[in-house]
Amino acid sequence: MSLASPDQPVVLAEYGEGQVELTAAQERTLRHLAQRRLTILPGDALNSWRVKASSYVGTIVTPDVRILIKPKIETANLFYLLEAGGRPLDVGAAAFDYEATGDLIPSFATFYARHLETALTRGVPRAYRETQERLAGIRGRVDLPAQLRLAGLPLPAECRFDEYTADIPLNRILRGAALRLLRLPGVTIPTRQVLQRLAAQLGEADLPRSADLQAGTTFTRLTEHCRPAEHLARMVLGASSLLDAVGATGAAVFLIDMNKAFEDFVASRLTRYLAGQLIVHTQRSERLDTGGHVKIRPDVIFERQRGVVAYIADSKYKITDDGYGNQADYYQMLAYTSALNVPEGILIYCHHDGIAPPRNISVRNLGTQLSTWMLRLDRSPSHIEQELQVLAAHITQRAASAPK
Repeated sequence: MSLASPDQPVVLAEYGEGQVELTAAQERTLRHLAQRRLTILPGDALNSWRVKASSYVGTIVTPDVRILIKPKIETANLFYLLEAGGRPLDVGAAAFDYEATGDLIPSFATFYARHLETALTRGVPRAYRETQERLAGIRGRVDLPAQLRLAGLPLPAECRFDEYTADIPLNRILRGAALRLLRLPGVTIPTRQVLQRLAAQLGEADLPRSADLQAGTTFTRLTEHCRPAEHLARMVLGASSLLDAVGATGAAVFLIDMNKAFEDFVASRLTRYLAGQLIVHTQRSERLDTGGHVKIRPDVIFERQRGVVAYIADSKYKITDDGYGNQADYYQMLAYTSALNVPEGILIYCHHDGIAPPRNISVRNLGTQLSTWMLRLDRSPSHIEQELQVLAAHITQRAASAPK
């Protein structure tokens, strides 16, 4: 077995395992880049390593090795799943080139460029922003306290005014993602050209700030069409994408956490389909104990009316080989139902193949019902949407039967 090479990538299936021959230095670089997203263990021979994937899919590139982790679900459904914040995205064959490359970096770059271009067809979003500047003339209103600190000089004037600008958090995030994707290896020339043009179109916006990423973007009717592109941009700028983590030329990581992608997707769809029927809270922090020392955060909490919890849902990407959820999943849901005083909760699993878990489990001595729902992602997007609507109707029915 020869040493690994970027020209001969190591291809792993999601939750799969493979062997690669690495020097000690190469192994250290790969381990640093992967940051526990891969399990790297010694192999059977000298310089042989067993590399095991988990729920992350994507690409890891070092100067010496390239690892491609492919998802279990179909290509079109992967990109369909990544849309979690608005209208369904176009996931036709023209939207990405994953089949041609087998590499998530150029494929995602093409996918993002396509939807950023669509978002900007109506022009670059702008908004009024309060600005303070020291000017040779008066604009807007004079900031008197700041002006007094100038020892009484009439000019320059400390002015506060509203500026109609494109340098807003939304545009900074969109532009920052385009620039980051341009730095990734493997992005095709046509996609680079599109990203460069779009980044230039957003050139009035600065680079994204930490506050932009920490706060949620507020959309209006004038910017709602940018929501899908903004969602994808946050994936590029978030923890799933680490660039030059070891300072080596050509090193890059682009990994997508399928657990998080599935959770966001399900929560978004249930919020949409239950609008007007139940009050839906996603990722709301609650307390397990009366003292408030232990925090819990169910994926979705459903209320019949404000303050009255009627049902709980939690999404899990993987079931065990025997068709059951992990024991920890049931324990977690039991803690949620007990703390929030509801008689039933549901675990929503992504089902690729194999045995489906029992539909209902009744907890001994309590009578609490722990239900499961299998969401098949090996079907067309239209079938998945239909199944999600059926799930939403089921939750509405079960929430209505909960004690008032």
